[in-house]
Amino acid sequence: MQIFENTVEQSAFYRSSVRPLWIVGLGLVVFAACLLGIFSRPFGMLASVWPANAILLGLLVRHPSLSTPTAWICAALAYLMADLLTGSSLGAAVALNAANLVGVGVGYILFMRLSTEHRHLRRPLAVLYMFSISAIAGASASIVGALAVAHYFGEPISRALVAWLTTELVNYVVILPVFLAMPPFADRHRVVSATGVKPWPVVSLAASCAAALLIGGPGAIAFPVPSLLWCALTYRLFAVTVLMAIACMLAQVAVASGVLHLGVDRLAEATLLSSRLGITLLALGPLTVASIDAARRTLIARLSHAVDYDFLTQCLARAAFMVRASALIEAENRKTPIFAMMLDIDRFKVINDTHGHAAGDRVLQAVAVTVRMALRSDDLFGRLGGEEFAILLVRQTPANANRVAERILAAIRALKVDLENGETLSVTASIGIAERLPTGPELEGLLSQADRALYIAKAEGRDRIRAFADGTSAAGATAARFDAARQQ
Repeated sequence: MQIFENTVEQSAFYRSSVRPLWIVGLGLVVFAACLLGIFSRPFGMLASVWPANAILLGLLVRHPSLSTPTAWICAALAYLMADLLTGSSLGAAVALNAANLVGVGVGYILFMRLSTEHRHLRRPLAVLYMFSISAIAGASASIVGALAVAHYFGEPISRALVAWLTTELVNYVVILPVFLAMPPFADRHRVVSATGVKPWPVVSLAASCAAALLIGGPGAIAFPVPSLLWCALTYRLFAVTVLMAIACMLAQVAVASGVLHLGVDRLAEATLLSSRLGITLLALGPLTVASIDAARRTLIARLSHAVDYDFLTQCLARAAFMVRASALIEAENRKTPIFAMMLDIDRFKVINDTHGHAAGDRVLQAVAVTVRMALRSDDLFGRLGGEEFAILLVRQTPANANRVAERILAAIRALKVDLENGETLSVTASIGIAERLPTGPELEGLLSQADRALYIAKAEGRDRIRAFADGTSAAGATAARFDAARQQ
């Protein structure tokens, strides 16, 4: 399997223009994250939490357009300002933060070579790739950082190397997935609803964390694992990453501050290093489960789309249209007018016979896009077969329904379909309309009435609209209302 591949974002990030405000915001976020890490140091050079590198890498990977020279310079200044304001010398600040930027840079280069779905943790092996890149980025930073620590603080290189690497690794694995799995802003309500309707996994997670604090001991770090796995099987990927990050970061702080007693008399450096590795490995299990579940959800959605939608036109397929239309009619419960339209492309057989089936496919696709753009989001549009389409309108008056039909025909009439041989085709269509009256038929009968009206439109010369009328007073009234609407 090819793990790394080029993506559109690699070239797009050079073309993107970034607002100065976003770059300043990036610098402020990095500055605040650095201060958090600096003030979390329990002793010496070790920080309980150092989120700055993971946050910066996450923002750059999530929004590649931010990766400009100006943004990198702004981030570097943020690192330096945080160290200088808290008492570090200029030389030490430059050397230590050069290590931070080296790690972030290596991580960014590797992440941008992943496919989009691997980068967003939506493939079964995505967490493994994320962990591998985090380890490489952390090792790159730790090599430079260990040399700086040895030079400015006299620490042994081996000790500084291990301390830096474990700090980088735990923070990348815990914090970075939050940014990688973050959904688009428009989908934020799905995360809230998915988490809010099933609170028991969160309650269980809180209880397991409380039990870890009360009981303590070397195994206390693993207490939240069953609850995190429950969350991974219940909630969406982003919600799982947030819960996992909160639990793991609290565990880091609790160990470093001594609130979580691990069974040692004092907080030795080896204990802190071991706890970081334990928290890192603890996070991988729930993340992997949530990532695989996200991949499964994506696959199911794609299969459902393939079943429900026509492959050529991306309209609802016949079976899906019938099911959804029946459900919509039942939901309306005869309280509001419902109109069915049958649309047929005029002389479509001639197009196929004259220009070939490839040209016919282009016409079908172009007409489908044109019709879809003329409808509202809650209107149903499906392909019943061949060149015949069906539309279901709800909460419309006869005049409005007629205007929709007129708008559709006008758009199709103006359509120019380019063929592979350079020719251009003009297309027209005919529409039959039927209104569902309180005593009228269900969906099958309604479509049958619209189909009969369609054939009348065809017989009268095509490229026109006709309403169904069967001679009864009700149907005649419907036809009269449509005729009146057409004259408005």
